[in-house]
Amino acid sequence: MSDVEITGVETYLVANPWKPWVFVRLETDAGVTGLAEATTHDKPRTVAAAIEEMSDFFVGRDPFDTESLWLEMYRDEWFSKNVINTTVVSAVDMACWDIKGKVLDQPVYDLLGGPVHGKELRAYANGWYTDADGEPEGFARAAERVVDDGYDAMKFDPFGTAWQSMTTEEKNHAVDIVGAVREAVGPDVELLIECHGRFSAAQAVDIAKKLDQFDPAWYEEPCPPDSINSLAEVARKSPIPVVTGERHMTKYDFFELVTRTDIDVFQPDLMNTGGITEGKKIAGLAEADHVDIAPHNPQGPVAGAIYSHFCTSIPNFRIQEMFQTYDEPWVDDLLKEPLKVEDGSVQVPEGPGYGVELDMDVVREHEYTEDAVHTIDLWEEDWEKRADELR
Repeated sequence: MSDVEITGVETYLVANPWKPWVFVRLETDAGVTGLAEATTHDKPRTVAAAIEEMSDFFVGRDPFDTESLWLEMYRDEWFSKNVINTTVVSAVDMACWDIKGKVLDQPVYDLLGGPVHGKELRAYANGWYTDADGEPEGFARAAERVVDDGYDAMKFDPFGTAWQSMTTEEKNHAVDIVGAVREAVGPDVELLIECHGRFSAAQAVDIAKKLDQFDPAWYEEPCPPDSINSLAEVARKSPIPVVTGERHMTKYDFFELVTRTDIDVFQPDLMNTGGITEGKKIAGLAEADHVDIAPHNPQGPVAGAIYSHFCTSIPNFRIQEMFQTYDEPWVDDLLKEPLKVEDGSVQVPEGPGYGVELDMDVVREHEYTEDAVHTIDLWEEDWEKRADELR
């Protein structure tokens, strides 16, 4: 135990147009604060309200007691395995780790066992194809820009708004998109195919076989996350390595994936699945079965910093997802010292804790309201189309 006590919590909602960001700050009687992120798809006010409603679990507690805090918040909230609850648990846990680092004057990665992968982490680009107009030529042009920006791996969804199945024409169009991207970027760039949980097992396998000619590095969330049997079937039959995990909550879901499927890479989202305390356990489960970790990270810059500390500390880290290069033009301004993403790599911030702090003037300038989100011009595209693509 330490002599530090959590005395309060503040939440800040920021108007990222397609997914409003929720930042969380825990206050302590030592004058040290802990920063975290609690972003989900939509529902920012719901998450903020839940953090306040659950504050009795952590206000007055020692932030060093992350294991007991996690246990009590998960165990004693009766319907514990829902994304709102696990997002609250995640935010409190991650903010506590920031406090620990600041009190001990250590970066979080050192508290987690030290940097296994150094201070620069390989990343892949996402969010880059929103101006591709859904056509092969547009995807190819956008992909060339990603390579010019220094990335050697990129993720994209060529399937539009498909659900369960696709017509032959729709499948051929998706195949043409992937083929155009491969031709544009050459053989050495990793193509990560995103499915957003769209397909039945049979359809997912059929599509994977059609895409295999382009040598994709992975095939992400081919089936809805509520069907372990479907994921297991696709993982057995797909010629492309299958990855999943962004919508699986806590070690309990990942235990099912480890024991019942042959998934090649897990993608836990620390913002939603239980924070760093749970993330390390999920990484350990995966490591025991020789499964790599490539965390899901379509969040804000605070999440990016947190992920960098986590990722460098786990032996089975594969690659980190980043939207930052293609996000809102003011995303770098949200932190006093922006998270550096250069030449396809994320630099782990230096300093105690996560090494980042919010610029509150910028946070207030972009405060979330429904009008602030829905009136912003998103690359001159229809809002609903962009939101669907990025989900």
